[in-house]
Amino acid sequence: MRQTTEHIKILLFAAALSAVGGCTERELSERPADGPLIVHLEWPEGAGGDDATVDGAHLLLYRSDGSLHQRIECEAEGHECRVPADTYTILAVNSDRANTSYANHESHQQCRLLADGHPTEEGVLMHVGNVYSTGLQGVEVRPGNAATEVTLRPENRVKLITFDIDPGYIEAIASMQLRMTGVVPSVRMADGEDMGEESQHLLAQAAAKGDGNYQARMSVFGWRGENIVTAALEYTDGRPGQTTIPQDISGQLASLPDDGGTVHVTLELPDGGQLHLTVTVGEWNEGTGSGMVGGYGS
Repeated sequence: MRQTTEHIKILLFAAALSAVGGCTERELSERPADGPLIVHLEWPEGAGGDDATVDGAHLLLYRSDGSLHQRIECEAEGHECRVPADTYTILAVNSDRANTSYANHESHQQCRLLADGHPTEEGVLMHVGNVYSTGLQGVEVRPGNAATEVTLRPENRVKLITFDIDPGYIEAIASMQLRMTGVVPSVRMADGEDMGEESQHLLAQAAAKGDGNYQARMSVFGWRGENIVTAALEYTDGRPGQTTIPQDISGQLASLPDDGGTVHVTLELPDGGQLHLTVTVGEWNEGTGSGMVGGYGS
């Protein structure tokens, strides 16, 4: 009888150990392999236009091996989700940008913002505008329920070139169109760096200001190489149209500080007439963003 009792005790103890071991094994196997990620987005003051806000954003999440994990469309304030535990690179761009798409998104190093091409003019770009982007590396998400929380501050990627034009004694102008070469077609989404693709042209129609002068604007990612400016004039009095002698303003543009400035240029017409240009360079939309959070390498 005593042996039977001892045998029962041993069996019960073994069963208890097995139950404890099974419970521990179950708890370990059910431990999550992902974690919460919270991305906050802070846009420059005035982003989206005067007294306006950005409508939404695109986020691109890349795994530590460089592969694209997910593309996310989200609200302008940011996004919250669960992702596999890993160290991520995050790119962000606003969704309501003008005449701008993005490509090469399989790589965070090569993902670029592209100016749309003109629908009818070969080699001519559309004017870009309202483009804000940034990138952040080294975002570590741990398994479990403790959230990784980051803030991204996208920066303006567009420069505005304003041409104030004094036609001097030139009269009977029906229309005036400016052309500039050496316009940058694409920049890296993460940091706005020129991607080195072949430069193209931009056209801008000049509008009368009411004081006898004209104004034209060009909205671009940037410029490089030879920035040749010409103005094509049409007249109301039956004279044939004229195009000014090409004028290279790349030296003047290169001399400006990073935050822009003003240069003065004179364009000569074949008949001896002159157009006096005051060229002002500034951001498409002034902002107060403090720049990229974290570092971004090439």
